[in-house]
Amino acid sequence: MSYSIKVERTKESRISQVDFNNIQFGKNFADHMFIADFYDGEWRDARIVPFDNISIHPATFALHYGQSIFEGMKAYRAPDGSIQIFRPEKNLERLNKSAFRMCMEEVPEELFEKALDSLIALDKDWVPSIEGGSLYIRPFMFATDESVGIKPNDRFKFMIFACPVATYYSAPVKVLITDKYVRAVKGGVGAAKAAGNYAATMYPVKLARAEGYDQILWTDPFEFRWVQEIGTMNVFFQFGEKTIATPTLEDGTILDGVTRNSLITLLKERGYTVEERR
Repeated sequence: MSYSIKVERTKESRISQVDFNNIQFGKNFADHMFIADFYDGEWRDARIVPFDNISIHPATFALHYGQSIFEGMKAYRAPDGSIQIFRPEKNLERLNKSAFRMCMEEVPEELFEKALDSLIALDKDWVPSIEGGSLYIRPFMFATDESVGIKPNDRFKFMIFACPVATYYSAPVKVLITDKYVRAVKGGVGAAKAAGNYAATMYPVKLARAEGYDQILWTDPFEFRWVQEIGTMNVFFQFGEKTIATPTLEDGTILDGVTRNSLITLLKERGYTVEERR
């Protein structure tokens, strides 16, 4: 199926209101956003419109039952001024894995690529030129049936917006290894980038930050012995000179990170032994 995207340009850009030398992560949003709706068995009404609030029904399914997924990716300004996006096909692959696990509709590759290319081309001036800067891109999807009652859903909204950002962390991350709270269990949705995964971590992370930590290094829910991931990243350990270990994906409790996948490839090319294991 061929998709066409209707484009409505903003009448007045807000880019002049942003201090690109002092960017707060996730606080400023580019001028446009992409929207498509799934109903009657197909994706429809693909459009790019000025960034704005959206209106939803009070009984929107995602608000009550958490059927919501998202991705996070970045566009960078290359030395020659061109805009480059890091491995977007891997983000689409993971988005659709999340959609499958959460019983949601997958996003076709053509629709995703065309939406992403069109949106970034329209808002290319929002990609920072500062060192460490990038345009953070947030594709997300949520169930839009207007009903109360747990059942498979057949209406969804897929959107993409973007925001200029600097580095997420400006200093090394101080982590707490918890032995009380858990992020994910085997058979759960830890491998899906589902909104509810993050909601469940808010309280323990709040407690950790009160003790001076930035994030939690999550462990298994039974022995609190086997490492899973940190709240905002996958984790690697180095043993000796040439051995690197990282938690396996086999039990479905951690995200298949795009950076994780890239690091494993690069490390192997450089002669390291990479072990994916408990």
